[in-house]
Amino acid sequence: MALRALSALRDYGIDPDRGFLPASDPLDRLPPQFAPWESAARDIGALLMTGRMREAVAALPELSPEGLTTDAERERAMLLLVCLANAHVWASDPPASNVPAVLARPLHRLAAELDRPPIIAHASIVLSNWRRLDRAGPLGMDNIDTQVTFLGGVDEKWFYLATAGVELAGAPALKLLADGQEAVAGDDAAQLTSCLDELREVLERTVRAFLDVERWCDPYVFYHRVRRFLTGWNGVTLDGTGAAPYTLAGGSAAQSSLIQAFDTGLGVLHDDPLTADFLGLMRRSMPRAHRRFLHDLGAGPSIRDYAVTAGHPPLAESYNAAVRTLTDLRGKHIGLTGRYITRFERGEGKGTGGSDFVTMLRRAREETDGATLRLLD
Repeated sequence: MALRALSALRDYGIDPDRGFLPASDPLDRLPPQFAPWESAARDIGALLMTGRMREAVAALPELSPEGLTTDAERERAMLLLVCLANAHVWASDPPASNVPAVLARPLHRLAAELDRPPIIAHASIVLSNWRRLDRAGPLGMDNIDTQVTFLGGVDEKWFYLATAGVELAGAPALKLLADGQEAVAGDDAAQLTSCLDELREVLERTVRAFLDVERWCDPYVFYHRVRRFLTGWNGVTLDGTGAAPYTLAGGSAAQSSLIQAFDTGLGVLHDDPLTADFLGLMRRSMPRAHRRFLHDLGAGPSIRDYAVTAGHPPLAESYNAAVRTLTDLRGKHIGLTGRYITRFERGEGKGTGGSDFVTMLRRAREETDGATLRLLD
């Protein structure tokens, strides 16, 4: 069954204007009993600079997440705890092989409640890590700041905020994909063509927003100062939880539900084990409601199949134009990783999500390009 256009999108935690960003601004402070978490997170940069990060984490009182009563509070707490945990692990070389129980136990429990891995991810460091400078003004790139950083500075802030800007730019696509499925269900080729034309325009804006990361985030600063703290874990124990050591992916653009929604809605299949396994793993780091949206979108009427069989040449051309723009987005991503990561690597580079990212991104682009319809002259 096709997704119901606008009203049902809210059931998936999707806002018509903000997309996967929360409809209500993220909390900027937890209730008073969680002040130790707030204080430690506020001081992460200074604690890292002075070499006192691990000492400060070990000195935290153990607080129970039972006192968190709303989804917004739980998301705020998750942001604080995963940032503290990654700051602890990556505070110095070699990385720590454990997280102390005073932090590990509440993090483990909260991650289980949210059904996400207990490590930094797009859902926390991007979706829940912003505030409006002017609360009365609209949300936009001229009215936004971060809430939590590791070392601070405009480069780190802008990396997270520009990524939120990609989410904002692509937000209208979610209703268009739902409307497109409604058009398929109603056998309305003209309406689907219109949806795809608008979708291509949204994708073009998304590409521009994606490249906007270069406006304030210097590649050298990102690679040498920011990237470390977004990196995953290789055998990190959460003390006091009884869980086996964790090997987890860190923050990755592949954890964006928006990019996977483009693929799913347009019927772009990533069935190479290299891409399928990684993208499936990244989906586990998304908010539960957003994962459900992707599942239901994938189960709905196929826009691609209808474009193939409808016998409506303008529809096929509009579908291909949308897919080509998505392919261009992936090509721009490859170029961006070259400027921000690959040129600094010696040997085979790994992304913060743990993938052989260059090979994986190239294969994902090939698979996207392969979804275009072969039109007869």
